[in-house]
Formats: sequence, structure tokens, C-alpha cells
Amino acid sequence: MTRESKKRRGTHMYFSEHNDNITYINHYGGLLEVNGKGFLSPEDLVVKEKSGKEWTKQFNTLNVCEGITEIKEGFLDAFSHVDCLIFSRTVTDAAVSPNLLKQLRDRNVLIRGEYDTFAESFAKANGLTFLHSDIHIADDEIKIACENDIITLRFHLNAPPDILYDCYTPGISAGSMGGGEFVKTLSPDFYVNCTIEMFAEKFSERVTDQILANDALKRFLKISNERL
Repeated sequence: MTRESKKRRGTHMYFSEHNDNITYINHYGGLLEVNGKGFLSPEDLVVKEKSGKEWTKQFNTLNVCEGITEIKEGFLDAFSHVDCLIFSRTVTDAAVSPNLLKQLRDRNVLIRGEYDTFAESFAKANGLTFLHSDIHIADDEIKIACENDIITLRFHLNAPPDILYDCYTPGISAGSMGGGEFVKTLSPDFYVNCTIEMFAEKFSERVTDQILANDALKRFLKISNERL
């Protein structure tokens, strides 16, 4: 297991002026999440405090979260510069113009999502690289240490999968935040014949119930083994 320190940076939320159901949350590392219900349209790009499409240029990864079902033509054009597009399992269609599709191919944009969803079929149909999306495993609250760990199963194109422990602890002064990242590398075939119960045994009993109830992890283990 390796450890890396990380500078904590706050998030910021943008609200669509066109659709009250659509919000954007930016995270450190250039990630932008789109949250809401229903479809996304170009009009949803007009947000409070900012306008037009230029505000999107600061992000390199777009994550369309669960609840969004469709992406209308013109919306993704504002993100033609990103390196990675993540489609949740609720997304069933994303319209792209021939020009945008060419840009995605030329840039070799990575498409991420779950197996057997629109994300995977979209990547295959358009000659783009697909990688399973990371899976949030559990949140481990270690009260005795005043620590909270966000545990994530991560997949990589050119490296083995791993488990990320994103650790948060109180800082040295009021309102500050400490912590770091611990990474445990997994075998590429860690999922072979692995049940959800066997996977849960690798972690503290504090998070057993969370893991056993993790539907995304269950789907990954089931489909991965069916594909062997």
C-alpha cells in the first residue's frame, strides 16, 4: 500500500438558469459532475454567475451522474476539449454531431461507465476506448481516530486496478482539513470467482454492511465473471 499526501481544495456548485433540476459540481483535478433529472440540452449550459460555454473549458473530465437519461445534441459540444466522458447507467442516449464525433476520435477521448450500459455501447459503436467507471465502495468512519475514509475501487487503462482510501482528518486549526491518500494495488483478475461476501472480507467490519448493499459492485462482479 502506498501513501500520497493531497492538498484539499473546495468544490463549487453552479445552477442552471434554464432548468432548476440541473446543477454542476466541480471538484479538484478538473472533474465536473452534472446532476439532475431528465435530459440535458444546450440551454442548460447557461448558469448563474457564468454564461455561455466558455466556463466549461476549465474541466478535463465530465461525469453525467445518475438521474440524467438523455443528452441532446449541442450539449456535449461545450465539452469537446475533455479527455474523459463518464456516463451513468441511467443515460440511454447522447446525441453527437459528426464534427464532435471526429473531435472525440481525434483526441482519443476515454468513455467510462458500467458494463452493459449505453456508455459501453456508445464507445464500441463510435470506435472510442471504454473503461469501467470507478466504484465507490464505502465510507469508513474511524471515530477513535477522528478520521473518515472514502473507499473507491479504481480502474486504469495502463495499470492494475486499485483501492483508493481518501482519508480526511481534522486539521491543526479550526476549519482546516488534513488527511491523505492510501492506495492498495489489486491483481488484474481480483474479481474472478469473487462474490460480494468475499470482497467484503478484505475490509474492516465497520463497512461490511455498506459493501454487501453496494449494487454497483454487485453488478460489476456478476457481469465480469459472466464474461470470463
